[in-house]
Amino acid sequence: MNTSSYVTLVTEENGTLISMLGMHFERSYVSDIVVARIITMVTASDYRQRGIGRTLLKEAEKRAVEAGATLVVLNSGNRDERKAAHNFYESCGFQAKSTGFYKTIG
Repeated sequence: MNTSSYVTLVTEENGTLISMLGMHFERSYVSDIVVARIITMVTASDYRQRGIGRTLLKEAEKRAVEAGATLVVLNSGNRDERKAAHNFYESCGFQAKSTGFYKTIG
């Protein structure tokens, strides 16, 4: 990888932050490929359904390719209120493939 491990993309309108996407690059433990992992993505509710998120994802994918990544992954909660987000990710070409598990310790 010939780039920084972390990338933050933002969208502003009139000096106000309206969306952001954060990702980092990692080498897959099992397949020895570079993976771009989107760790956060949000668009202000008043700005949704305008193509902003799709534009952010396209730029993230472009940056991922430039970094040598061949896979982009992200996690999204499985709560009912996340269904619209899941539909959005699927419309952008992502496939639901895994379930995450979390445990608070300490």
